[in-house]
Amino acid sequence: MDNTNLRRDARTAAITLVCGLLLIGLGLTGVWGSQMGLVQLTDDERWWFAIPLTVSCVALVFKRRAPVTTLLIGFVALAGDSLLGSSIATFLPFFDLLYTAALISSPRVRRALWIISGGLVAAPMIYVLADTADLRLTVLIGMQQGLLFNAPLWWAMDVRRKTELAEVAAARADAVERLSLASRQQAVRQERDSLARDLHDVVASHLSAIALHSGGALATPPAEAKDRAALAQVRRSALESMEDMRTMIALLRTPDVEPGAEATPTPDDDAAFPRLTHLQPLVDQARANGLTVTVDNQLAQLPEGSVSAASELAGYRIVQEALTNAAKHAPYAEVSVQVIKDRDPANASITIRNTLPAAAGTDSPPGLGLGLTSMRERAAAIGGHLTAVATADHWTVTAVLPLLTSPATVNP
Repeated sequence: MDNTNLRRDARTAAITLVCGLLLIGLGLTGVWGSQMGLVQLTDDERWWFAIPLTVSCVALVFKRRAPVTTLLIGFVALAGDSLLGSSIATFLPFFDLLYTAALISSPRVRRALWIISGGLVAAPMIYVLADTADLRLTVLIGMQQGLLFNAPLWWAMDVRRKTELAEVAAARADAVERLSLASRQQAVRQERDSLARDLHDVVASHLSAIALHSGGALATPPAEAKDRAALAQVRRSALESMEDMRTMIALLRTPDVEPGAEATPTPDDDAAFPRLTHLQPLVDQARANGLTVTVDNQLAQLPEGSVSAASELAGYRIVQEALTNAAKHAPYAEVSVQVIKDRDPANASITIRNTLPAAAGTDSPPGLGLGLTSMRERAAAIGGHLTAVATADHWTVTAVLPLLTSPATVNP
């Protein structure tokens, strides 16, 4: 048991004992009248009441360690005090013992205490009414017994209820804090994933072009015209990469939009904002990388606003990554890009199909890595899906994206 509580209870017991002895010294004994006591005590013999008082005060020291046991000891002492005619002094420690037992004991013990206290209130009332037929005395006895046995229980129940409410409130606040922390951590993870996808999509295609052109120039005998063309393409890719990075950084610095609003490009941003309905920059880049590209983009004919900004960006990045993978894994391949409305008119279907080198097969399809993962995540983030399938001579990426998205469907 905590020594601090033990010392505190010992002080309480000592103070209660002193107060009880003072009450006995003042003659506040025989509260039930001589007819209720089995022993007739004179004023000089009233110090016999100090015995049950002392026993109760000793039990008071250990009330936290064994609340039920000390309550039983206090009840026996109170019964002995009643046989002597009853004194107010012994009520004091018994009140504390009953309060403590009701406060810290189990619900089963508390229910038992209520039942027993009800019986201890009713029994004397029945006895007095049967013995004296005095209704006023019966009511007085009932009030006294109720004050003795029920008041500590009511008080303990009230304190316990407030304590439990405080504990529930603290637990709820802790749960809200943990939920808020988890939400912030999830938001950070989602933001990191989004930044990783954007960084990969923005930089990877240009770096792949730089690697392809520089590698091609190094793999063939020196030729001034060819080498200068390769260097020009490398420089162009590097500048485009820098421009895309500038656009991405500017976007990150842009103030947040209002909750529920969708960020859309302004007319001034139209050239820099990647759009599924405007794939010509990607086609030009892919052709410069040596691919033979054909495009069927039916969405380009749709009215402005028919495709949400989120779908425009996701579709553009998916096509960009698919063309980059084709340039890396199937140099000089023939690639077809088809963007049409899906069987569900609310969705768009994007198909990128490229031929494979003769050495490639279905056992080792190109593009399995961060690029394919990024494409799938982009599609899933706006409520779409993406598949990639390899055959003996072709690699096909198919994405189905919603034409219009809402904040509820977008998962960054």
